[in-house]
Amino acid sequence: MIFITEWVQKVFVNWQQAILLGLFIWGIECLLFVRLLKPYQSEFSYRNLFSWKKLSTALIMGLIVWTALQLWTSSVFGTAPEFPSTERVVKYALIFLFNTFPNALIEEFIFRFLPAHYAEKKGISRQKLIILGIASAIIFSLGHVSVYILRDHTAWADLYATLMNVFFYGMVYFFIYILTDNLFFTALIHAFGNNQLLLINTPGFEPFFFYTFIFITLVWFAGKTFRKGFS
Repeated sequence: MIFITEWVQKVFVNWQQAILLGLFIWGIECLLFVRLLKPYQSEFSYRNLFSWKKLSTALIMGLIVWTALQLWTSSVFGTAPEFPSTERVVKYALIFLFNTFPNALIEEFIFRFLPAHYAEKKGISRQKLIILGIASAIIFSLGHVSVYILRDHTAWADLYATLMNVFFYGMVYFFIYILTDNLFFTALIHAFGNNQLLLINTPGFEPFFFYTFIFITLVWFAGKTFRKGFS
């Protein structure tokens, strides 16, 4: 609801101010989450969830997704890379590191990790896990209503289609997290989808991006399963 004020909308026009505002909001969110999760800290390990091993693995897999996406779109459309200016790279990096990725990490923690952790704790069936994933994706999409209406000024007639798209990606992110058990990777993919830096721009970015990270996720999952079979 922060987007309801005209002052905040003007702040977001300036990306440097937007980063500072995003960091401020992110800090408040972190404090709230720490307070709300304090009674449940004994149920899961933050050290295991946010381990450096998982972070490094996520960065490598995320780089593979980004590179594969560039190569695929280049071969299909026959377009050459267009390297962005230094100013654009700096702007992208600052927004990604201090705004896009932290907020994606928080969303993935709430809408993917917590439902999956609850399912594991309760030992629920795969059918119920799917229902849980659908429910979390619905809440995830509804949580974006204020952003689309108040920030992006989306028309009410277009809101349903927009939220269906968010719901679809919410289900995909849930699927990715279940297969990889890596919160960093899911958050990286989420953040890159929200704020992408491409060397090869195409009008068909979204389907190429979607199929690329789904393919990499399945290969990753198959590799993990294969190794476990021989361990």
